[in-house]
Amino acid sequence: MPEEFFVLFMLLVLSTFGLALVSMILRHRRKQKSAVGAASGSSMTTSELESMMRRAVEDATAPLAAKIESLEMELVTYGSERKYLGAHDASTRIPLDEGQEVQEVEPMAARSKNRG
Repeated sequence: MPEEFFVLFMLLVLSTFGLALVSMILRHRRKQKSAVGAASGSSMTTSELESMMRRAVEDATAPLAAKIESLEMELVTYGSERKYLGAHDASTRIPLDEGQEVQEVEPMAARSKNRG
């Protein structure tokens, strides 16, 4: 009789261990699935983040791009006509002796076709 109780006790222990192990595995899988579901539902994908950042940069740099385009158009409009760049022409510079300083300089009036 004692051998039969020992066999029953061992079956009880092994079945309890097996059920506990299966329960832990199932609980772990449920936690993983809920974590993946929560993470994918609340966060954005990499492509969404990249497109959002790209739009933000484009919106921030749009005024600068417009200004650069207008300056490029002015350069194309004026071309290499030196008469509009008279202040930088070496022949129109005032010769100064060594050690002499310029006291007052009047700014050149900007000649622009658009400004009149």
